[in-house]
Amino acid sequence: MTHIWKQTITINEDIARELIENQQHIHVESIQLLDEGWDNLVYLVNKNLIFRFPRRELGVFCMENEILLLPYITKQVSFPLSNPEWIGEPSDLYPYPYGGYKMLRGLPLCDAADSLIDNVDFAVILATWLNELHSLKVNDNHISVIKGDQSWRLDVKHRVARCHENLERYQEYFLQAGFKNNQLIGLIEKLSSFQFQSLMKFYLHGDLYCRHVIVDTNHFLPTGLIDWGDVHIGHRGIDLSIGMVFTKPTLEIFLNAYGNVDEELIRVMVFHSFCHSMSFLPYAFQQNKKSLKQWAALVLQRAMDEIKTLNI
Repeated sequence: MTHIWKQTITINEDIARELIENQQHIHVESIQLLDEGWDNLVYLVNKNLIFRFPRRELGVFCMENEILLLPYITKQVSFPLSNPEWIGEPSDLYPYPYGGYKMLRGLPLCDAADSLIDNVDFAVILATWLNELHSLKVNDNHISVIKGDQSWRLDVKHRVARCHENLERYQEYFLQAGFKNNQLIGLIEKLSSFQFQSLMKFYLHGDLYCRHVIVDTNHFLPTGLIDWGDVHIGHRGIDLSIGMVFTKPTLEIFLNAYGNVDEELIRVMVFHSFCHSMSFLPYAFQQNKKSLKQWAALVLQRAMDEIKTLNI
């Protein structure tokens, strides 16, 4: 079975080491594969630097957008984020761009907690960061040069079809996670009636979920946002889908702290969270990582609960 996240670009530790030493002039004393995402392989270099290399063609567009937009965003926000300070040029060895970053302090949320978050301070800090990001003035030049079609996130027909495909193809994984087939089908059909009117233009992280929020494990507060490969200009509700990591009372605090929330924003938030989880859960089971499987199920259930409360 071929999966959508299948690696199609050759990159390995030896190639990464050679590129970093030859192009970035960094002596690589140590290098290890830290993580493997949908679009990138992530290497930890010298125990304090992160280098991300596209592992499939779609990841190349993502890396190009990140290199384009993050320097602009980084200069205008107060919170830590993984801005590429070392940028790799396409070469005969590896004909694609790549990025290098200083490692942010802490662990991904999925590795720092094993249940929904009820920490009020955590919610307020994250909401404040997103409000700050979404308040930035959009550079009109960026709109025309962003690579790839970003409209798919609010394409209801497309995303509903993908949910059905994932459920049919990976039904066993959903059953193992405790989800009944007919229950999921009912909610997917409910999503098919969603309509989104607003054409919003805000800078977005674009892929904000439990892997991309870094947490200080001592005080259990966010310390930064990483992996901006899906950065683009679009609807604020896409980023607010991170709210599904919170318990219901804490979600209310998160949304109040963010401010200016209307009904459509809520709908986009739960729509994107549900659809993302319908893809993330099979991926998590394929990776066979306990924390990812646990969080995929937690957030999917959380999104399902919110969808049931909406008036369609």
